[in-house]
Amino acid sequence: MARRIRLDGLQDALRAIGRIPEAARAARTETLNEWADNVQNTAEDKVPRDKGNLWEALDQQVNDHFGRADVGVWDPSELEYAMYVEKGTSKMDDQPYLLPAFNEHRAQVTRTYRAAFRRHIGGG
Repeated sequence: MARRIRLDGLQDALRAIGRIPEAARAARTETLNEWADNVQNTAEDKVPRDKGNLWEALDQQVNDHFGRADVGVWDPSELEYAMYVEKGTSKMDDQPYLLPAFNEHRAQVTRTYRAAFRRHIGGG
């Protein structure tokens, strides 16, 4: 649903246009953080908890400057085991937890960004 903003003159139009870059950055940051939280929570729910170390090693990294969010395992002592659990081995079945979590929340990104942008630009 499109929203209309009443502009009475050129100055109002220019001010509205000037708000776009900051609204876009704020919306991007909000979306990245929400997505990373949701993916991490879902991955934590799906990961096998035989020992508990892998579950505890799941973490997220959000880089506002580059507009990037990563969820995964960065602890070197758990990294190899994390891959074995996700992909399996010749002696162990795969037990995917990260890829299903990514896929589950993929569609939310666009909706979340649009809603956040509208809030930050002042249109809803």
